Amino acid sequence: MRKTLILSFVVLSLSSCKEARNVIYLKEAETLPVELLQQKTEPADVKIAVGDELSIKIESDDQEAVAAFNRQNISSDALSSSAVGGGSEGSMYNVDNDGNIVLPVIGKVSVSGLTRFDAERLIASLLYPQYVNQEPVVTVRITNFRITVLGDVSSPGVIEVKEDRINILELLAKAGDLTITGRRDNVLLIRTNADGTREIFRYDLNDKYLLFSPYYYLRQNDIVYVEQNRSKARSAFIIPSVVTFAVGLVSTSVSIANLVVTLSRY
Repeated sequence: MRKTLILSFVVLSLSSCKEARNVIYLKEAETLPVELLQQKTEPADVKIAVGDELSIKIESDDQEAVAAFNRQNISSDALSSSAVGGGSEGSMYNVDNDGNIVLPVIGKVSVSGLTRFDAERLIASLLYPQYVNQEPVVTVRITNFRITVLGDVSSPGVIEVKEDRINILELLAKAGDLTITGRRDNVLLIRTNADGTREIFRYDLNDKYLLFSPYYYLRQNDIVYVEQNRSKARSAFIIPSVVTFAVGLVSTSVSIANLVVTLSRY
């Protein structure tokens, strides 16, 4: 039994030493070629998807001309199914299952699959020159930009992103970073695209080329999962079993010894 405990300890120690080398982010990033670092990389524009919440604000030098398109109290049934309130930051709209929003006066507008900049241009083109004499300034924001972080991080949960641009390292920082036992070489990303399809990707945070991954920047409703390393998994399942067995064996041995002592008195 003693040999078993010693062997388990040695195995876990060797494994821990090996995994300790894998807690470094972007190993040897300083060795990346200068010409590669100087290449300009822009994150892919986030696209509006079914179920998104949009804040839309329409402005013009002639505010009276666009007032009808910024109405905060939508009375008709058709409009109230899409509009969900409003304020100084703009009226709020839900993208329905068909990828549409319903704007006052204009009616249904298909926005799923568009970037917010494309949506701004589309709405402006629907207003000018048909409804207003001056091209308005349209501002669209995705207000439900949230990312779920699960697993071996300090603060798992749903992260609210005020801007529609955040990378995987920034996200993990907001989650309090990985714990020492979180696997940095196999972080799972689950993504639902604007068309409803899904993608699965694995990050290796040790890899210096992570900076150039097409998945480096995240999108709304992404799910990131950090699994525990082997040492923690073993400590959770193997060690308790060994300890329980050892305690049981000692307890049984003590009981037998007491019984032998008792019987020897007679």
